[in-house]
Amino acid sequence: VTLWGARVSPAFTVFFICCYVSYGWVKGIHSAVFSLFVGIPRCHAYKDANWQELARNPQLQSPILERTFGPQGPVYKPGRAPLSVETTIQSSVDGAVKQGLTAKFESVVHVCVIPTYKEPLGTLRKTISTLHAQSCAKDKLIVCLATESRDHEAPEKVQALMAEYGDGLLGFFATTHVLAPGEAVGKSSNTAWAVRCVKHTLVDVWGFLPEEIMLTVCDADTYFDPQFMDCLAYHHAQDPTPYNTTYQAVECFFPNIWAVPIVVRIKAVIDSVGYLGQLASPFSHPFPFAIYSQSLRTAVECGYWDVDIIPEDWHHFLKCWFRRDGNFRVIPVFLLMGNDAIEDENWFAANKARYTQAKRHAWGAIDLAYIVCQYVDRSDRVPFRKVYKLFAHAAEHHISWTLYWITVMLGSLVSAWVNPELETFPFGIGLRKLAMLCFLPMMFATTMFMIGDFYIRMFLLHDRRHFEANVAPIWWQLLSQIQWLLMPLADLFFGSMAGLDAQLHMAFQPTMKYEVSTKVAKEGVGSRLGGGRGSSLGGGGPGMGDPRDTGGVKGTSAAAGGLYHSIVQQKSGYHAHSQSTLADSQAQAQGANQGGI
Repeated sequence: VTLWGARVSPAFTVFFICCYVSYGWVKGIHSAVFSLFVGIPRCHAYKDANWQELARNPQLQSPILERTFGPQGPVYKPGRAPLSVETTIQSSVDGAVKQGLTAKFESVVHVCVIPTYKEPLGTLRKTISTLHAQSCAKDKLIVCLATESRDHEAPEKVQALMAEYGDGLLGFFATTHVLAPGEAVGKSSNTAWAVRCVKHTLVDVWGFLPEEIMLTVCDADTYFDPQFMDCLAYHHAQDPTPYNTTYQAVECFFPNIWAVPIVVRIKAVIDSVGYLGQLASPFSHPFPFAIYSQSLRTAVECGYWDVDIIPEDWHHFLKCWFRRDGNFRVIPVFLLMGNDAIEDENWFAANKARYTQAKRHAWGAIDLAYIVCQYVDRSDRVPFRKVYKLFAHAAEHHISWTLYWITVMLGSLVSAWVNPELETFPFGIGLRKLAMLCFLPMMFATTMFMIGDFYIRMFLLHDRRHFEANVAPIWWQLLSQIQWLLMPLADLFFGSMAGLDAQLHMAFQPTMKYEVSTKVAKEGVGSRLGGGRGSSLGGGGPGMGDPRDTGGVKGTSAAAGGLYHSIVQQKSGYHAHSQSTLADSQAQAQGANQGGI
């Protein structure tokens, strides 16, 4: 439009550029307003709530918004009979039917899958320490560290982490993923294998029901709120359609925000505050991002994670969406989860690593073709209206973040160069000045982002472990707000350039290589290894049993120490290792080739 439109129809060019510029600040103000006036109050309420008490006393009013679960609202409300869509779970222990908020809440067992490849031990320690600190860790939380066979240091790290944190969890498993032919290197293929192993061990061998298992998939540098697992179980018990849902926590990049280059910091703040606004707004269509949860039953029925793609969070959501014929959604959980912003040994390396991460995120544009192909296959079951809405939201994300900077910064300049008439058209001021006037409301959006940034760091994250969001002196935090002048530069490098780079690469050479984001290992409080018990994992390691073996789990470890106390109590007759791998590499290759477990 900026090139040929300037000559063919100057009026249309002016209209298009001004509308597109205005679209940017409308989206910015929308995200900022809902972040400040809906998201932040919800985060406060969620943080202050006692989720175990809410689940055990259904007469208490929860802080969940009525619209969170759709038009019907939550299943259980004080003073009202349960909705007719109430789901029940038959206990795998005694066969009793679990009905009611409290019973369903207590029946949930959490499995947190952490895909990792060459992550520093200090980073993994911090992540698992926040899981170890969960209010239900000893009774309901199993950690599954999903490693890669290419990471030769992984067994030693697993051994150290099991010895340090194992006794405070219901279970601590490790899987080793061997890349099979046709698989893409990355989080998706690793997660697919780990979840198959979890299903085999917990369901096929130990006899749990898939409905009892709640999966949470996260990055290796994720710092959880202490009540997250209980809050997640409460949402799952309240959900009218619990197996048609992915639950999404509020992700932010504040843990090391003052340790990263200024341009990386600006982008991290925009992404953090903006994503909270998307989750809080009823007008947005949020997609899962990095930290998300769903029932094991959902994962199994929808065919697990695909192994030949890289951007796994969006893709897995879309796969579930089509497998459920469009009846699938994201439900927000307003608890702040921290991920480290990209940090490296020097300024240049950190910016380069952030660019690589942005390019990897932009590879998600390949899912636009996936949506079209899936609709062609399921057009008789999925309404076109739903698919069009889904495609429009996905396309808006991947196209707008690539083209917006170019249109705003260069559109009017190029158009005026192509057609000098636009130097004075319209209104005698010209397109360039008019575009600048249209952009002015973005200053208001930026101001609200600044306020949201300060408030979240000062009042919501001030007491969280491993968050260094306020280590800088207050005078420096105020003075450094001049950093927002560099926002166009951040959008150029980590938005437009990274997006165009990825999309052009996909167009001309559709092969993608997963590059792990750089992390600088830092020891958190209490993270030093304290002589915990545990034996070596070795090459063949003690196993939880080959997934091909249905005879149960054999053997014990000297480091058991009550690690599986609740499983042993609830599942008399089943015996578990406190240190083990869920499967060996040969079983992985066979399972992948045969379609999994």
